Amino acid sequence: MKVAVPEWQGRVSPVFDVAEHVVLVDSDGGNGGSRHVESLGRTALHERVRRLAEWGVDVLVCGAISAPLSTLLASQGIKVIPLICGDVDEIVRAFCEGRFEEEQFAMPGCCRKGRFARHRHRRRGGGLTTEESP
Repeated sequence: MKVAVPEWQGRVSPVFDVAEHVVLVDSDGGNGGSRHVESLGRTALHERVRRLAEWGVDVLVCGAISAPLSTLLASQGIKVIPLICGDVDEIVRAFCEGRFEEEQFAMPGCCRKGRFARHRHRRRGGGLTTEESP
């Protein structure tokens, strides 16, 4: 499996749409696989998708990403794991070792569409109650 992580100063680039470099990793079941850096430059969205597809990327682990770019990537069969932040080396290592948990690397302040919500709050009468989410 080939994983791409946009990189800026050793960390996941905050916004994939404008990231200029991507770390490509051939995951080989836990040993970290081979890795190298490719340049995206200041390419248009369609060109970014074309390059990732040419490089054989299966999964993109990234920070913020626009909906149009995410849709284009999905149309090429590239799985997008968005709203991730942190040290690229840590994320790659965790992913290759099969211990990657999105919650661990979630961007601060991102609700991630309720993925991390363990509880939900509802008003009953005059107060709040907490219930476990299904």
